[in-house]
Amino acid sequence: MILPGLSFAEDLSGIERLEQEIKELRQENQEIRKRLDTVAADSEEASDSFGGLSRLVDISGYADAEFYLTDNDSDNAHFRVRHLSLFFKKDIQKEWRFFSEIEYEDAPFIESEHTTDDAETVQGKLLVEQMYIEYHPALAWNVRVGRFITPAGLWNIYHYPPYVPTQTRPLMVRRIFPQVSDGAQLMYSFAAGGSSVLDTHLYAANGAGNPGRIDRNEEKAWGARAHLQSGSHGLGVSVYSEIDNSDIQRNAVGVHYLWDFSPFRLQTEYQYRQNSPDAGPDFIDRGFYAQLTYDIGKWTLAGRYDWYDPNGGEPQADIFRYTGAVNYHFAHNVVGKAEYNRNVFEDSTDDYNEVILSIVVAIGDL
Repeated sequence: MILPGLSFAEDLSGIERLEQEIKELRQENQEIRKRLDTVAADSEEASDSFGGLSRLVDISGYADAEFYLTDNDSDNAHFRVRHLSLFFKKDIQKEWRFFSEIEYEDAPFIESEHTTDDAETVQGKLLVEQMYIEYHPALAWNVRVGRFITPAGLWNIYHYPPYVPTQTRPLMVRRIFPQVSDGAQLMYSFAAGGSSVLDTHLYAANGAGNPGRIDRNEEKAWGARAHLQSGSHGLGVSVYSEIDNSDIQRNAVGVHYLWDFSPFRLQTEYQYRQNSPDAGPDFIDRGFYAQLTYDIGKWTLAGRYDWYDPNGGEPQADIFRYTGAVNYHFAHNVVGKAEYNRNVFEDSTDDYNEVILSIVVAIGDL
């Protein structure tokens, strides 16, 4: 039996302990508050800049690393930190958007002499691949001003490593149509009967070799792309025209086809460019690829045939590549790749093989 007086004394003792614990907690809170005030005072500028940025901008991107093996006499087996691409995007208001892609390729490292500021070490590549402001008043159309991926064909637009089966791109890509364009672009989409949708792009730009601040010639480039998607089939055409910094008139046209009948997917492109120098004979360059993929569970199997002719007027100048690849999807945003390429040069005996083993991750929503 517990005596009433003893029970009361135990309760009183418990209350005293609680009061003491509360007192100690208050003291700790006061100390923590003082420390936080000090930290806030020291980092007010950083907090204002980066804290506001994190609340306003969505950050995503991708990264990959690979191991490269080859029997090419001019290259060695090596590890490669290939890409770190960061996307910054934000719906500023209902009708206005901002997007940028900053690409760090081959782990860039730049260091200068401390006394002269001359470059002492330069490694890798740093590129603002995209940066545009978009006006998007309706679902059907929008306008972009800034730098954007040149809308041409399929691969130039849908090229991100987490979503393509190979680390190497087709031979003709970025050679006939430029990789990026600085200018303005109008995009318009509309129903084309039944379940078909027609996407169109029309743009004007400085032209290849004229990024950022300076346009090194008086001419402007223009281009257009149209893609009709009807069920599992997609068909499109792209055109581009410019007078480049060497006074060469370049007119390019491309056609592409996409067949997506899960688990199979076929995409193919053909591009042709007429080059007319101010002095000298005209020449053409052209290319083609066809790629077939097959998905089975977490695996993707891929095969691709590439052909590129850098100068149609020169015999025995064609380049061919035969590619086989296996992908394993560890997760929806983590992919392991094994790729084999056989590179064949029509004008020489310097053919070579290469194997690329890579791991690719997507960061956030691309």
